Amino acid sequence: CSPSAAQEFEGRGAEEINVELTQLLDRILNGPQSGLDLKKLCIIPKQAYWVLHIDALVLDVKGSIVDTLVWAIRAALMSTSLPRVVVETISDEMGNMQAEFDVVDDPEDLTPLEGAKNLPISVTFSQIGKRYVVDASEQEEAVTQAKLTVAVSPAMEICAIQKGGMFRGFPPSLLAEILETAQRIAREELTRFDVHYAQAKLHLSSQADEPSTGSTFLVQF
Repeated sequence: CSPSAAQEFEGRGAEEINVELTQLLDRILNGPQSGLDLKKLCIIPKQAYWVLHIDALVLDVKGSIVDTLVWAIRAALMSTSLPRVVVETISDEMGNMQAEFDVVDDPEDLTPLEGAKNLPISVTFSQIGKRYVVDASEQEEAVTQAKLTVAVSPAMEICAIQKGGMFRGFPPSLLAEILETAQRIAREELTRFDVHYAQAKLHLSSQADEPSTGSTFLVQF
């Protein structure tokens, strides 16, 4: 989070939230629960593989920062393509066989990141008094006593759960209801995501043949 994103992030205030967000996103995305086929990132077993780095910069905060980040990362990974790699086996001077690879330098010869469509989406519950709020605003988060973020896959499987907040926890008796609600909301959010993503791709494809003006435009997503 940028120190300019919110007043509480000024100075060293962003460090705590940055650590919390990094841990949560790692729990959601780093592993089989992410839906990504990590085996497809391997080029040569035990020698070479693709490494994915995700850098997200939050410039402004109006609430629901975790869910917004997951939306953005999901869209980014679904838009990620890998260049084709040619692997060859050659013999060295000692007669030993070794594998080498070359990356095809063709911007049209790309492969989409396999499994990106299976990435989960997150639903964060904010506890305010005896109520539980989803998609909390900046004002609602200021009086939130506890948070619970639930990551749900397109198959409606619970992928990760993380609690935040310093004041109180969620009653165990309500956990089943919260998870069921998270699945219902995730189903609706995934439908909305697909609509927005399709519209963004259509917008970009319609501009692909237009001459460049030397400026960068952000597509509203």
